[in-house]
Amino acid sequence: MNIFLTTVIVIVGFTAFSDSQISSNKDVELDIVQLDCLAQNIYFEAGNQSLEGMAAVADVTLNRVQNSRYPDTICAVVKQGLKYADGTMKRNMCQFSWYCDGKSDKISTDNNKTWKNSQEVAKTMLLEYNLSDKGSYSGITSGSTHYHATYVVPDWIHDRGMVRIKQIGSHIFYKFK
Repeated sequence: MNIFLTTVIVIVGFTAFSDSQISSNKDVELDIVQLDCLAQNIYFEAGNQSLEGMAAVADVTLNRVQNSRYPDTICAVVKQGLKYADGTMKRNMCQFSWYCDGKSDKISTDNNKTWKNSQEVAKTMLLEYNLSDKGSYSGITSGSTHYHATYVVPDWIHDRGMVRIKQIGSHIFYKFK
């Protein structure tokens, strides 16, 4: 109910649209490009998850933006990875696997409930993040900057001094000690 109410407030709160910004009635501007990057990350990383699982992926992405170890924009965080000398991404060498897995990143937007949910979760999380509002999902991962699916055990959970925080859906979340 709380996410639904927040989503309704977000939708009703938008008062002006421009080419690159969305403004809410609380004088918070959301960059449409950054919003789209967050929605894509949610869609590809947690599209098969509950709204809570989708929000958890968004929370990790936003936690990385705030962490000095990572780039300072959502798009730069989402697109972070190893590149060849010509600037193209090295396959399977990205922070978020969908971005350089070699599969199509095209999203069919026609009647796509998962994409619509991803967009709404992204808007809600960004408004909570920008307003320092602690809504229903803001901070859901307790500061985690990493996660992995339950069916894999990556080396980095031991090598980087990570501490396990919690499991949400089919993802396990971690942060630095």
